[in-house]
Amino acid sequence: MSANMIGFSLYDNPYCNQSVLRTSVNTTGKKSGMPIFTAILMELRKLKGSSFWWMAAGMALLTSAWAGAAFMKRTSGNPAFRTVLLADNEPYTFISLMAPILAALLTSRLAVMETGGRMNLKWLSLGQSEAMRFLAKFVVAGLVLAMCFIIPLAWIPVAAKAKGFGFTGSFARLLVVTSLIALFSSLAVVAIQLLISMLVGKQAVGLGVGVIAGLIGSGLIALDKPWLGWLFPAGISSAADPFVSKAMANGYASVTMVVNPWIRVAASLIACVVWTVASVFIIKAKESRR
Repeated sequence: MSANMIGFSLYDNPYCNQSVLRTSVNTTGKKSGMPIFTAILMELRKLKGSSFWWMAAGMALLTSAWAGAAFMKRTSGNPAFRTVLLADNEPYTFISLMAPILAALLTSRLAVMETGGRMNLKWLSLGQSEAMRFLAKFVVAGLVLAMCFIIPLAWIPVAAKAKGFGFTGSFARLLVVTSLIALFSSLAVVAIQLLISMLVGKQAVGLGVGVIAGLIGSGLIALDKPWLGWLFPAGISSAADPFVSKAMANGYASVTMVVNPWIRVAASLIACVVWTVASVFIIKAKESRR
């Protein structure tokens, strides 16, 4: 260790029995750089033994239970509606409504744990900048939220196909496209909700924003204005919807996939990057004003 560096002893994390990784700070007051992988490991250590994982598990069960109930109703309904695409479209539309709400709950929990006992100041003293803590929380919460939706998007089509539901096209493409859009839209929603949770002291504000955003985002398709979803994170899944519903002459609805869904996957990725970069920029601007 160089002469102008001070080594900190192992610091006990109040949220678990593990010690935080050793780090150092310049005597000049500048914090040493911290790799994102190290920051994510520290975030996971903070969360060990916390209620965050119980909350995440409950959310995953909720989304799968809802998707399963809708699927069971479809299996016993009109045979004309027993198609894999119709079955998969139901959990997909659930994303626009629930993703902002669940993201608000997850990020609020992370923010409360971070500020409890002035922990945010202690992490800063250990060389973890606010922007790096934001990115670590973003990765953890974003992947957790994405898995809540990817799981039913994966097992519902498999179960529907096993039940003999009609399907034409590439089954692998269906699974990959819907999962990627769910991933990117979930990450974008988490970026904004985490930003609100870290900037606003009252966590009820973030939850209120999540509820309103979910209601607006999920209603864009019904309003026949899905393109408006590109204007805010909660609407990305509606704007990038790979399913196309058409009314048939017999009065039934037919669901197909767009000709080139990869364009929508790429657009959702770009939107995710834009909202994430904007959130990090705001966090860095706040940190620089200190």
